[in-house]
Amino acid sequence: MKETRASFALLFFIIAAHIAYFLPQVSIKSEVSQSYSVTTCPGAVNDSRSTALLPSRQVGIRELVRANASFTKPTTSNPALTRGAIIVQGDPRNSWVIQTKASRWTSAATCTAGAASSWFVGGTANVTSQGKLILVNSGLSDAIVEVASYSESGPSEPRSITVKALTEREIRIDSLLPGADRLVVKVKVISGRVTSFLFDERVRGLNNIGGDFVAPIATPSTELVIAGLPATFGSSSTITRTLRLMSTDEVDTNVSVEVLSREGVYVPVELGNIEINAGEVVDIPLQNLDLGKGNFGLKLTATSAIVAALLSEVKSGSVSDFMWSAPSPAFDNASFNIYGLEPSITFLGDEIRARIQWRSRDGKIFTENLSGEEILNWRVPANTRLITISNLSGSNLSGTRAGMSWLTSDGVAHIPIESAATLESAARPRADISVIQPRTK
Repeated sequence: MKETRASFALLFFIIAAHIAYFLPQVSIKSEVSQSYSVTTCPGAVNDSRSTALLPSRQVGIRELVRANASFTKPTTSNPALTRGAIIVQGDPRNSWVIQTKASRWTSAATCTAGAASSWFVGGTANVTSQGKLILVNSGLSDAIVEVASYSESGPSEPRSITVKALTEREIRIDSLLPGADRLVVKVKVISGRVTSFLFDERVRGLNNIGGDFVAPIATPSTELVIAGLPATFGSSSTITRTLRLMSTDEVDTNVSVEVLSREGVYVPVELGNIEINAGEVVDIPLQNLDLGKGNFGLKLTATSAIVAALLSEVKSGSVSDFMWSAPSPAFDNASFNIYGLEPSITFLGDEIRARIQWRSRDGKIFTENLSGEEILNWRVPANTRLITISNLSGSNLSGTRAGMSWLTSDGVAHIPIESAATLESAARPRADISVIQPRTK
């Protein structure tokens, strides 16, 4: 009996093995698909005039609120934003937004895909504030963010904020910590796809003080480099500078500030050991510094992770404006449309090696190789459009950082140079031909 059962079991095994062999075999492999994520540009803030600077007219855009709309190619590479935020088709090159109030201020922000968390070092919540925190949800479902605010008095309780799908929500920053003079704001995305911007505008009665976007910091660090700071905007200009600092760790921190200029690299005595308490926002006036006449930079070294930015209040002729200068991140390549602006670009690094290629208004291509140590300034030629900067010294901690600033008849602006494009990868399954064709001997 046992022998019969064993024989049947062996027979079933042999039949099953033959059936499995002759059935179509599915061999699943995968291939990696890569594409650049879309980026988001904020709409006009506080009744300003807003213009997007796209790298090319071939880059598609669509209005944020139009869920079912497809990307369309604009008729110009600098379209006006009259209907709120836009979504820009994925591209390895950067897009910007320039916002201006005639004869009052000008500002610039990089259009980004957003980050899991963003630190904004700048702004005030006192009676002069007209600033806004802008939350842009480019996703198809509601999103939730957590907003934590810090001031000279320390941190506040985080607030949970819901941003509806395909909407741009504005929150007055003086509602975050009413009365506070010094602000740092952290936006953490809990769910959804949100890009955040912080705009600081100030008025005193009927008098304009200025306005500027505050560039975000993705990750606090013990070493920060702020590049592209103007020592002067002409012989008749005056600039008042204030460095804002905060320790993001739960420990007190010591910070050292090194000045890098064409005239030399040094640590001012009064900036050699700045003590700050954890979670408290500190403003340090920068006075009586020998900065020369060209652009300069700051290198901050701390005993624990910090965030920082420099406020420059500028008076030059009829211009009365301010700008926030955030640290410059590491980058390999950065491309952007300058559309006729003529900023000064400042490179900072132990060993500076960069290649710049630019296209003029009439389509001619130019290339220049730059090299130096510590600091190097380069002025953008007139009538320049697309610029590509290749950082040949690498994007490690000792690599080159860069930033730029400019003055127009409306005001001053600064922007860190970075690569805002995010390359996304996805594994896509792929089956071989035996899925539809049986195996043969």
